Order: sequence, then C-alpha cells, then structure tokens
Amino acid sequence: MKILQYEQSCTDDRLTYPEYYSHFYPEGRLLFFDIETTGFSADHTTLYLIGALWYEKDTIRIVQWLNDDGYGERDLLDAFHRLCKEFTHLVHFNGLGFDLPYLNRKAELLNVPFDIENSLEQIDIYKEMRSYRTLLGLESMKQTAIERFMGVDRMDTYSGKELIHLYQRYVTTKDPELERTLLLHNHDDLLGMPRISQILCYRSFFENPSILSLNIERESDQVILSFTVASFTGPPHRLSLSQQGIYLNVLEQSAILYIPILSTTLKHYFSDYKNYYYLPAEDMAIHKSVAAFVEPERRQKAKKDTCYIKKDGQFIPCPDPDFKERFQISCSDKPLYQTIESLEQGTYEAQQIYIKKTLQIFL
Repeated sequence: MKILQYEQSCTDDRLTYPEYYSHFYPEGRLLFFDIETTGFSADHTTLYLIGALWYEKDTIRIVQWLNDDGYGERDLLDAFHRLCKEFTHLVHFNGLGFDLPYLNRKAELLNVPFDIENSLEQIDIYKEMRSYRTLLGLESMKQTAIERFMGVDRMDTYSGKELIHLYQRYVTTKDPELERTLLLHNHDDLLGMPRISQILCYRSFFENPSILSLNIERESDQVILSFTVASFTGPPHRLSLSQQGIYLNVLEQSAILYIPILSTTLKHYFSDYKNYYYLPAEDMAIHKSVAAFVEPERRQKAKKDTCYIKKDGQFIPCPDPDFKERFQISCSDKPLYQTIESLEQGTYEAQQIYIKKTLQIFL
C-alpha cells in the first residue's frame, strides 16, 4: 500500500469550509471520502484507492491510500477504518448506494472489521439532491455534472470506467504518470465534494428556509411577497420558476413570490357536515344549534357538497390543506384559496408558514 498526503490552504473562497455544514452540523467533525474500484461487484473486482479529505482550521488535509500492487485491499480498509474513528460524520457522493456497500462486502470477504456505516452519521450529497434534478435542470446526477452546474473546474478528464484499464497497466508497470492520473481523479472527486455542497442549499431553501425578513405588497392582480433567507439556505444560482400560476424568482439570499389574485365568490366547506343543516333559500349551511330556530320546511340535512358558507372577495392560493379559513370553488375542486387579508393581517409566523408551504409546490 502506498500512502500519499497533501495539505492545501482553504483561504481561497472556493475552498472554504461550506457554511451549510457549519450551520446544520456545528458540532460535527466531517470526513469526506471516495473510493476507486475496477468494477461494481466487490466479489469479483479490486479496491485500488481510498481517498479522504477533512478540514483543520484554515487547512484542507487529504490522504490517499493506493493499492499499488493489487494485493493491498486489507491495508486500505484498515487504514480508512482507523481514520474514521476520529470523525462524527461521513460525507460522500452516492456512498450509501455504492461506496459503503462495496466496502462492507469487501471487508466481509477479507474478514476485516468495518462498521463505519453505523458508527458515523452519513451525509450523502447524491441522495439528498437526486429529487431536484428536474427542478434544477441538471443534465445528470453524476458528480461531474453537478460540478459543471456549480461552476467547479477540475483537472481530471477521465471517467472511473476509463481508469480501470489504466490501473491494470499501472500495477504491472508502476508508471509514475499513470499513478498521477489515478490519484488526480480521486483527488478532484474529493476536492469537488465540499465545493458542490452548496447545492444542498437548494433543498434547505425549498424544504425549510431560514427567513430573515419579508414584505407583502398588493397590486391589482397579484400579491408580491419579497423575502430574504440566511446564506446557508440561499440557492447559489438564480432561479426562475412557475407553478400553478405562482412565479418565483431567487437570487442568492433574495427571493420574490408573485401570487395571483382571484376576485370572485368562493365557498368554505365544513367537514363535520352531519352537524349542519342546509338552507336552500339562503344557499348556505348553519349549525344544528342555530337551525333549531328555523322552520323545518326551510331546512334540510346538509350533505358534504352543501355544507358551506359563501364569501365574496379577493383570494389567493392556499398552500396549506390544514388552514382553517380555506375556500374552494366547489367541494370536488382541488385548488384551495384563502383571503388576502388572512395573509396580510396574519402573524409574522403565519406569513412565514405561508411562504414555506408555497415553496413546496415547486418540488
């Protein structure tokens, strides 16, 4: 086994420790890792390289264990396993789908102790972001594709598949140029992971943004919701999206939602319709406690589709199905609405909830 170690200053803005991890894992000690193999099946292929990266103050440290003779798999596993004991979290790209199952199986075949999947908390960048491929317009979910999307450059030009033949030649020739190529691919994968980690901010923005401020304006045909979010939930690139007539523009920490206004008459339905009577003349439902004062011929037992009261006014889409004052065009209609006043006059917390629920319709 050949061991190679590097140190690199992370004072460059492109290499600083991702703020996303500082916020969500403030007490965590994170280790990034990546492996290189000659195929997918641990039973029939060779583990030839494990690389790991971590931060120490203003320095990035990288260590690579190279199976330089084809017989060093046991040493690679043991060295990596010992390093992992110094950390609390393991960060990887599709590590839960490939790297860790491969290492677990390889350790089983070689009878080597290996329990890092259960002893460390896992952060799989691929797993967390794979559902966002369409929304972000990613060409694929490969790490190199995300690097291109995030503007991350790399020196390596080979795919993992292409490197298999280079490794087989390297074991025979020990050509230093082949060694450099093998190490560079793994090195760039390692260095790329912290740099693409900012993409995790997209998930935080849509699923649980940290809203710092918001402002509501009403125009003739729309409500404009302007808000800012903390940097660890601010998408790194501009977004312009539309869904169900709602438009979203985002640039870094600033975002605007354009909400369409519907001026009409809508109905609020009561779910416990068995406790109501419907008054055909008034076209409305009233509770049984009040209906006792109405002549029997003027009332009838309410049904699910007649248990409502009507309201004239200006409405906006209601993204929360549990919102109490929600309205519909008819009982069978899926779109929900709420009055503009319920948003404008709601508490700051309620306004934040409206924004968060609305963002989720884009997912």
